[in-house]
Amino acid sequence: MKSILVSKGEKIEVIAFYESQKIRLTAELKHVESFLRKLHGQNRDNDTGVLLTRKGQKARKRGPKSVWGKFILEKLKQNNCPMRYSDLIQLAMHEGGRSASEMSKIRASILNSAFRLRAIQGKIATVGEDGKKDKFLVLRSWLDEQGNVRKEDKKWLKDHHSFYPRTVELSSLASPKYAEDLD
Repeated sequence: MKSILVSKGEKIEVIAFYESQKIRLTAELKHVESFLRKLHGQNRDNDTGVLLTRKGQKARKRGPKSVWGKFILEKLKQNNCPMRYSDLIQLAMHEGGRSASEMSKIRASILNSAFRLRAIQGKIATVGEDGKKDKFLVLRSWLDEQGNVRKEDKKWLKDHHSFYPRTVELSSLASPKYAEDLD
């Protein structure tokens, strides 16, 4: 094969031309993918499963972020064992130096945030026992493929609370809808 001799100026022009072509073709490809997604009625990314906007970008949550969701996750990780809602409420009251009159507001906030963490973000799960109303919160990562809690958690629940956790139905756990919920 014969090599072509080009000057530096010509080389720069050729590189600029092909880079601009790459940008143009990438934009056209994004447009085609977006249009096909609209026609098929898909609003989720195939790789991650997160919501997409009409333009095909990852959707973001709106509004202020609650401090209580972060609080729940931090306390579960810090204690490294299942916790009841009442335990979290008492910790929030104690650590925040809150008065008894604020307990109902804190309780509602923690319950609401735990619901969001469980039902929308899929970061935690509740573990119950047959015949008991009491439930414990666990991180989703603490569950195995069958939905059982870790062995050390089973032992801890049995020893400290005479609690025998039921298997969690993993199909009922939500998958993250937003990119910022992915770990």
